[in-house]
Amino acid sequence: MTVPGLAAFVDYLQGAGWALDDNDGRTMLWRPHSPDTETNMQLVLPVSQEVRDYAERINEALRTLAYVERRLPQEIATDMSFGGADNVSVRLTPNTPAGEAPLLLAHSAISALRNYVVASATALDANSLVLPPRRPPRAELYAAQTRISTQPGSFVLSLALPLVDTYTETSTTPVIGQESLLEVPSRPFGRKVTSRMLAAAQRAQRLAVEVGEGDKPLSSFGQPGQEVANATELEALSSLGGPDHDVYQIRFSQSPLALGHREPARLKITPSQQRILGEAADFLRTRQPRAGVTVIGLVVRLFREGKFGKGEVVIQGVDDDTGNARRFRVELDESEYKLAVRAHGTGLEVTATGDLDIRGTRRSLRRLTSFSVLPGIEDD
Repeated sequence: MTVPGLAAFVDYLQGAGWALDDNDGRTMLWRPHSPDTETNMQLVLPVSQEVRDYAERINEALRTLAYVERRLPQEIATDMSFGGADNVSVRLTPNTPAGEAPLLLAHSAISALRNYVVASATALDANSLVLPPRRPPRAELYAAQTRISTQPGSFVLSLALPLVDTYTETSTTPVIGQESLLEVPSRPFGRKVTSRMLAAAQRAQRLAVEVGEGDKPLSSFGQPGQEVANATELEALSSLGGPDHDVYQIRFSQSPLALGHREPARLKITPSQQRILGEAADFLRTRQPRAGVTVIGLVVRLFREGKFGKGEVVIQGVDDDTGNARRFRVELDESEYKLAVRAHGTGLEVTATGDLDIRGTRRSLRRLTSFSVLPGIEDD
């Protein structure tokens, strides 16, 4: 664990509600603004980083903070280094020595964590059970700002999620010691993301338990409501346990530097719950319409009632959301239909973008926003 600098520690204490009570020239005594009369907590820091036992004193202070905040010293140290960061960690349980995990499991978990962050960040603005294939730039950028590390334990992946994202803050990462903590908004974007991640996971697990016990059908995941997990969040929670769905624990720890922080919460996701969450993600994707889906492939069937007017074609191809090869029915106007006839006759691929509607095994693109024939090699 990296030992925080003194300026970073002082900034953090001020932002977290501690007050300097005494300074005798060698040490500083800090107390909470609203002291607990039962514990009467206090924290002692050196006045300089030049003292010989600086690291030992700082680590002792971190342990005191960890006791007060019910967080881990490493989480608090990371919080300080970021100038404000929440933490989401996952404890995996592979049948390997402590600190090790199969590469396939580690890769699955890391990919799932990234998708989880992006999906929850997207859900703040996209109130849909199936997210659009193109994620908002802010969600992608925020995921790129997060840091991942491993912690002691069976195999623990720890995500540090900054409270303030660079999408609206044009400056670089805040420099500790330059009043950076004063710039943390009361309800920053990062806090909204981690609060969404926690709420979605809690609700998804509750539903998984009820579905597993036979109290509710799988379709309950598609019912509207607040903090309903979308398909991408469900898939991420299902994939964190790896291909074999090993049991895992996920822990949410929020920084006190922003309003609305909660005590750390831990969920244990069992293999059966993971399978139900994966089935729920598939259910939403096959039953819910998706906007802005692009399909690329060959025209394999054409039909219209007369010589002129609109018609229907079938495209055998892949969509940009799942990448799976399927057949899609598309209704075209007369000019677009002529393009489809040309593509069918010459063996050229077409591209169509619209809203994907799924009814059973039938997939249709409706409300097209674009349709065109892709040029062949001879056209380049």
